[in-house]
Amino acid sequence: MVAQGVFTTGNLSSYCRAEDVFRILAGYDLEPFGGEVELAARVAELLPLTRGMVDSSAGRDFRRHADQTIVVDGNGTDRLLLTEAAVAVPVHVRALRVEGTAIKAEAYHAYPETGLLRLKPQAMPSRFPAGVQNVAVDLDWGFEQPPAEIALAQAKLTAAELLAELSGEGGAVRETRIGDYTVRYAEEGRYGAAVRRLCAEAMELLRRYQVVRVAAV
Repeated sequence: MVAQGVFTTGNLSSYCRAEDVFRILAGYDLEPFGGEVELAARVAELLPLTRGMVDSSAGRDFRRHADQTIVVDGNGTDRLLLTEAAVAVPVHVRALRVEGTAIKAEAYHAYPETGLLRLKPQAMPSRFPAGVQNVAVDLDWGFEQPPAEIALAQAKLTAAELLAELSGEGGAVRETRIGDYTVRYAEEGRYGAAVRRLCAEAMELLRRYQVVRVAAV
């Protein structure tokens, strides 16, 4: 059987569609899974798992987080990096308050693709006063739709999981770690090389979206 057909899931459970996975697996013999209904059911089971792989590897998720408020410490400079407060780009700032006072939108620059917030020189105040939890930001962050690279990365990881299941038990068992998850497959199985390649390609797609957070010690 050659994988084909259409099966979709909501954005909350998956960044990719089952047909994206089927497209990658076109040409592979997937007969051991049974018919198309059985294959689609197995893909549906794997999509939440592989979405977790994506999030774990990137250190973030790729959903839209709307109407949130974060409270951060002022640092005595004219700028704040909002990504240091557990949000990820892109960032849309709705409102800014410094020590309880609303700051007009024309008094600051907000950079969606970097998460940087910078007060203009003529603003009052022109710096974020050093203090504890004295700056509040109302914002949206994340994506309305996941980037195409993220959807493709998840599809490749799902395809790798399926091929790993088909690689058999013969030969030494190998592992490929992706975030907190592990893909296991028989190294000498017929799809071992394909599993390694798909995982490597997925990780390369994810690399530019990875978030490295600095923990205080």
